[in-house]
Amino acid sequence: MAAALTSKSTIDELASLVPFALAFLADGGENYGTAKQQLREWVERDPFDSLVAAVVGGGYAYYLAERESNEHCNSPLDGILYASSALFGYDTALPTTEHGRAVASLVKTFGPALASNAFSPTAAQQRAKEEAEIVRAEQAADVDRQILARLEDIVRLLEAKT
Repeated sequence: MAAALTSKSTIDELASLVPFALAFLADGGENYGTAKQQLREWVERDPFDSLVAAVVGGGYAYYLAERESNEHCNSPLDGILYASSALFGYDTALPTTEHGRAVASLVKTFGPALASNAFSPTAAQQRAKEEAEIVRAEQAADVDRQILARLEDIVRLLEAKT
């Protein structure tokens, strides 16, 4: 394993990624930070759509990368099947190209998190729920204040009688 990680071709492949990493980190990483924040907001806005986009988009990207060299990837549906099975980490068909491995890495890295949140409420639904809870709490506090005021009135009446 160690020999495989230090081979000339592996080092050259990793070195080819350096410009991409530097591009993300240019401007003090501001572009990278902005991209991450926008992605998080999009995923939060609708978790289900995010999962569908990851499976369909990732599957189609996988198909485009693998269609000419992978005997298991003959149609976009094969790519989508691979992406959906990659969400839980296993498929007998493995990527054969660098681009296919990159797509597979992204799907396997982010897909499980997207899948686990797919049926979570959207950001709008969550905000509406939180706002409704605030309104209910304010209404309950108002009722408590009314009860307390009435009890104070009763205490005053009882004190006046004695």
